Amino acid sequence: MTVDLNHAFALATGPEAAPRVFAYAVEGIRADAGSLLTTASVYDLAGMRSRRVFTDDPEAYPTGNFKRLDRNRYFETVIQGRKPFSSTTIEEIATVFFDWEKIRALGCESNMNLPAVVDGEVIGTVNLLHRKGHFTPPVVQAALAWQPVVILAFLLLHRAGAETATFHSGPQAASRPAMEG
Repeated sequence: MTVDLNHAFALATGPEAAPRVFAYAVEGIRADAGSLLTTASVYDLAGMRSRRVFTDDPEAYPTGNFKRLDRNRYFETVIQGRKPFSSTTIEEIATVFFDWEKIRALGCESNMNLPAVVDGEVIGTVNLLHRKGHFTPPVVQAALAWQPVVILAFLLLHRAGAETATFHSGPQAASRPAMEG
């Protein structure tokens, strides 16, 4: 699938722009790079936590929940370095994510986190999980082609109010967000 920025911009001018642009980005990332489980997060760096704003598995990873941020290789790479983070084994995932056992239980052992960087700051990430060995350098490069669309989606989400907005269309079920980890 080829990235079409004109299409992304057209989606951005319509109703529910953030969810529509994000859906287009996820469709492209899945087609070009693959993902068995996709989430997206925004960041509260002062509180050292992230908040989930999209999930395609609400039972395992509910939207709205917070996840603690640890100062580790992920933090250095994605948040400070503003670069994608990927791994191809559960052992690598276990060195940076406290929920690695849950990831393994879902049948995933490879991950990629694609940051949306605006004005030198990470405002969100698309988080991808897949089977062991999946997120090789060529696969990561394929996902990176969608980064401009991801950035546009997160900008639209922030405009809508990143404190409470999500990438899901329509009203969301009211729930009390929980802290994971």
